[in-house]
Amino acid sequence: MAKRKITLEDIEALDSKKLAKLLYDMLDENRELYGKLDKLILSNNPKELTKAIKKDIGSIRRGSKFIDYYNSFDFSKKIQNIVDDIVLMVEDKKVASKLFKELILTDSKVYLRSDDSSGAIQASYRQALKEWFDCIEFISENELYNDMKEMLVCEGFGTRDIFSEAIPKAVLIKLYDEYILLENHSNIDNYDRVCLLKETAHYLKEPIRFINALKLNGEDLKDYELLEIAKEYQYADMPKELLEVLQKVQEVSPYNARNFYELQVWAYSKLKEPQNVVLTYKNWYEKSKEVSVLKTYLSYLDGEMYERVKNEALNHAKSLSVGGALEFFYALDEKELANEYIFENQESLHKNHLYDTQLKSIVKWLEKDYPQALILLYRAVCEQALSRSISKYYPHGIKALKACLKLEKQYNISSWKIEPNEVYMQRLLEKHKKKSKFVQLFKAI
Repeated sequence: MAKRKITLEDIEALDSKKLAKLLYDMLDENRELYGKLDKLILSNNPKELTKAIKKDIGSIRRGSKFIDYYNSFDFSKKIQNIVDDIVLMVEDKKVASKLFKELILTDSKVYLRSDDSSGAIQASYRQALKEWFDCIEFISENELYNDMKEMLVCEGFGTRDIFSEAIPKAVLIKLYDEYILLENHSNIDNYDRVCLLKETAHYLKEPIRFINALKLNGEDLKDYELLEIAKEYQYADMPKELLEVLQKVQEVSPYNARNFYELQVWAYSKLKEPQNVVLTYKNWYEKSKEVSVLKTYLSYLDGEMYERVKNEALNHAKSLSVGGALEFFYALDEKELANEYIFENQESLHKNHLYDTQLKSIVKWLEKDYPQALILLYRAVCEQALSRSISKYYPHGIKALKACLKLEKQYNISSWKIEPNEVYMQRLLEKHKKKSKFVQLFKAI
């Protein structure tokens, strides 16, 4: 029987004295409840409440004991509790922003003395940062500027993620101008300095500042940096300038092709140049041979051009591995070609790999029209599992054989173009009879 959910209305309906007595009796055994009630009682005295929260933050800052993986979850809750106390009980947003800042500044020492491989502690600090953002409108630009300077670097872990569109432009400009001019900062190395400048330039939507920040590492910009700059022009809604930057990219490689062409498509679409959009997809497909790009490219074509590009792609697919070829045939809904390909390559199917998700899609697609082709694919899956001679893979092969039998029964295959299941399986069993685990599993089919 499911546990009944207690609602806020249920609690509000309780007798206040009985509820108070219940809470009081629980205080000695529940330190978290004690702390919450203590803060709630102090909420009518803002100074004392602030003092109590600062004391909790101080305990984190002064901590030195190593926090192992298992204790990291409880520690993350300790941080989250402080965040919740500030959100729920500190009404003065200016005071709240200072408390969040003080809590956030403890992160470096905590990271250095903890195993936070689960990310729980980081998540709590991210929540503190999110709440800090919600308070910044209540403090002056000068105070915000000084707070951000103090929070810029998480020692040992790079710059903190303290920038957003909520930061006033004047504060961003002041930070950028200070750090672009002064080369030596005691609290920041050159890498973090460049990161800071790039972030401020980004939220200012001023790509020229972004370029100047990158050039602190040298005048010659690499291809990946040019793509970064192009993205800044996209963010600033400047398509012409974006295209000018892309013209400087030396090589469109498999590693940067998607970024390069997506940016080009965006720019030409913004400039209302449909012919160049189509040309971009053509170049992108020829460079990548990605079926998803092909489908988009084909969506812009019709008539003779559509048929020519599609046929060229299908001919290309025939030269690919099983997985690659079937991906093309599936995407273009060419069932007959998929069937032909499987039959023509049945001797080598087991040498290729089909991912389970891909196989499931192909099965659903071909099952009704070409069950024998699917039987060949399942046999290949089985033979691949057996080829490793590792018993833990044998159940996967047995599962494939069961699928073969199910297809035969479901579609009542009377005219076999392939070797019948019974004959195939007996031959398979003879070939692998020394694999005792497989034989045992096979006999249980």
